[in-house]
Amino acid sequence: MTFSILVVCTANICRSPAGEVMLASELQGRQVRVESAGTLALNGNAVDSTVSRLLEARGLDAMLSHRSKPIMPTMLGRYDLILCMENEHLEQVLRMYPMGRGKVRLMGHWSAAQVPDPVGKAEPVYAAALEQIETSAKQWAQKLTNMGMIQ
Repeated sequence: MTFSILVVCTANICRSPAGEVMLASELQGRQVRVESAGTLALNGNAVDSTVSRLLEARGLDAMLSHRSKPIMPTMLGRYDLILCMENEHLEQVLRMYPMGRGKVRLMGHWSAAQVPDPVGKAEPVYAAALEQIETSAKQWAQKLTNMGMIQ
């Protein structure tokens, strides 16, 4: 059985696509599906160019085909785990999907941290956000493996 994860941010053009690709990379070869969406996303926008460039520099170039998509309440039940970048996203997801309380967490859950939005800021702010997302992706991959949630 495939374990499914949804990574959530606001516009689905920066943090959540980065989380999607980093988490998928950490869980490569396992029975897991990772996707992303945004609480205020428009349908079809490309990834932020700074994020795309920084991910490519890390060898993660899967973002070229990414297109943003909004969260829809009907889609939330399809995921085993929903990881949000900020408390605000977590609250919005739970308003749409109250029965998901047990499977909605912060991406930075293991360090009790939110990932701030770098859009429109200097490149070092983007780099810091990606570092935080990468650390969180590694933590989630390790925890999910240790708990036997993924094969």
